[in-house]
Amino acid sequence: MTAYLLRMPVGIAGAISRPQDLTTEPVILNSANAFVAYGLAGKYDTDGHFVPLADGDTIDKVKGFYVRPYPTTSTPDMVRQVGSDKNFSGDALKRGYMSVNLGSSFDASTITKGAPVYVVVSLDSTIDVPLGGVMSTSVNGKNVVLPNAEFTGAGDAQGNAEISWKI
Repeated sequence: MTAYLLRMPVGIAGAISRPQDLTTEPVILNSANAFVAYGLAGKYDTDGHFVPLADGDTIDKVKGFYVRPYPTTSTPDMVRQVGSDKNFSGDALKRGYMSVNLGSSFDASTITKGAPVYVVVSLDSTIDVPLGGVMSTSVNGKNVVLPNAEFTGAGDAQGNAEISWKI
């Protein structure tokens, strides 16, 4: 059991936080190029699969965020069900509110309402979120501002925060 002494978590990365205000689309994921976590920005590859960003992608490649379905089975369970060489379905947030994680070492309680959302497009040792992950501060050449996106307020000490995109 977990006792919440000060504040409940803001959310779970990739979870839609306001289901009445959103647009999601079903997408086909590429099992050979799978997302490492929910709540990451994604793009479409040449075959039409929704895949994670690659190092050096530009912000105009972002076509949605990989959202957490509920209830869900883990990706390894899905692979056993449909085969390791098969693709499977998922959901992409095109517009709405969702919870994201800014990295376990980041205290998101200092974020202000309306702060810009930065998406990681290139990695180095100073960034502890994967490609397509969200940050609240600029890291020159490593992340870029996502147009029409902002933080809705302060997050929690574990790095969880809520963003709105295209609302």
